[in-house]
Amino acid sequence: MLRKYRRPALVAGLAATASALVLASASSAAQDRWTDSFGYDGSAPCDTFTNLWTGQAEERGMTTYDKNTNPVKDIVHQTGTELDWRSDTLASFSVSWSFTIVYDYATDTTTLNGRVLMATSPGAGVLIQDVGKVIFTPDGPPVVHGPHDVLASGNQAYCHALEEIGA
Repeated sequence: MLRKYRRPALVAGLAATASALVLASASSAAQDRWTDSFGYDGSAPCDTFTNLWTGQAEERGMTTYDKNTNPVKDIVHQTGTELDWRSDTLASFSVSWSFTIVYDYATDTTTLNGRVLMATSPGAGVLIQDVGKVIFTPDGPPVVHGPHDVLASGNQAYCHALEEIGA
């Protein structure tokens, strides 16, 4: 559900995505494992055009428990693909992701690890890169390892990438 990372529940940030997944898994504590898949679409304004997108996401997850049946960790793996395009020229790029979210109940810490988001276009190569590890703790800013364009710039990363591939 990368859109959570970026759009519908996402440009609110990675923390919002991770929190939403944690709440979803915590609410189904009687269920140790789950899967979900869904399609989505949307739009966001850039300076002189609109960024349009459509995509498909899948997730599978599990909650681990201690011997007293208290939740210890939620582990969620997300994968997906998306197509983004400009409203004025229809120039487009592909987005994909494959990453793991781990929520630790004891420390209230959420960790994202993997290819959180990668956007590419033939002839232009990598346009957006969110890869590596991000740790969200209740105190202080996220600890970031690796390039994280969307975490740093939000929707502007998408607008900039669309500007690069053509007016």
